[in-house]
Amino acid sequence: MVDLNFDEDMLDSTSVFYFINYINVIHDNFLKENFKDITRRDFTYLSNIYYNENISQKELADLLYVSESNVTQIIKRLEKNGYVKREVVKDNRGKKILSLTDKGGDVLISLLDLIADFEAQFFENYSSEDKEKLKKMLYDYCERAAEYR
Repeated sequence: MVDLNFDEDMLDSTSVFYFINYINVIHDNFLKENFKDITRRDFTYLSNIYYNENISQKELADLLYVSESNVTQIIKRLEKNGYVKREVVKDNRGKKILSLTDKGGDVLISLLDLIADFEAQFFENYSSEDKEKLKKMLYDYCERAAEYR
């Protein structure tokens, strides 16, 4: 295990974003080791498509704070790899609804299972109350960060 070598003063003066970024690097490596063609960004897209049924490309772009062209580029690759399908809305040919294919759903479920196992190990020395408090704080942090967009 890596020791970040923080003394109390350094810990107090370090931004939460430092730790979040460090966790993201670990998450990236985890995905690379377990899923050769899924990146952290892919996971974000797949999970948001899964949790937001009938989401359009524009809505996904808004949700993820990225451009529609960015969504189009990533969705094309996910579609090519068989994870996502796009359906054009009959009354609005410019609007495309996204959904997971069976393969995409299976991969996402596998990812979520592995992440649940990882989290279970991470939280084994914490109470369920601590875990829920951290999740709520991170959710609140996300909401507040979104205000600065």
